[in-house]
Amino acid sequence: MSNFFNKTLRRAALTLVLAAVSTLASAGVMVSIDTKTFGVANGYLDFQFSSPGNGVEATALMSNLAGFGSATVDYIENVTPQAGGYLFSNLAFNELAFALDFNSVLSFDLSFAGAADPVSGYISNFSITAFDNLGNWVGNYDPVTGAIAQYLWTPPTVPGGSGSIGNGPGDPGAVTTVPEPSDWLLSGTGLALMALVLRRRRSSAR
Repeated sequence: MSNFFNKTLRRAALTLVLAAVSTLASAGVMVSIDTKTFGVANGYLDFQFSSPGNGVEATALMSNLAGFGSATVDYIENVTPQAGGYLFSNLAFNELAFALDFNSVLSFDLSFAGAADPVSGYISNFSITAFDNLGNWVGNYDPVTGAIAQYLWTPPTVPGGSGSIGNGPGDPGAVTTVPEPSDWLLSGTGLALMALVLRRRRSSAR
């Protein structure tokens, strides 16, 4: 009876960890922008989060901003300052623009959350655009949108499920994207627990 209880407990713990991993694995990325590649001394970085048509509500959170020390907020609409970062919602037009010198590397964490959408599959787009002081796009931008980076959030199809983040056209020379370290840690923890359970099963089968 005790052996059965221990096995059940281990399986329940593993299920919880794997559920956490699947929920958070696509939650966020770290974004790094090398503004020195733009070829102009200064200008603006513009951020927007949008969704077509009748997409479900989703939010994008910029946090842990680094390298923005000399930047000033030039324009903000329907974006909420939050804990040293900025929260966007795709339900209304929004825009956040910084005026800054293009002489450093900027970075921030970008995370998404949203309601489940089992039907439409609408994708929300977090886009980053760079301008010079005359309003011209700079960087190796997408010729249609002007964006140097686009992060495409696909909502989960079931409540409690995990959405996914994809990259749209952008500037790979200026923008670097990596998964959040916490996501790697959770994934590693889940894999380690799976390996432990398999090892114990093999030992008990001998």
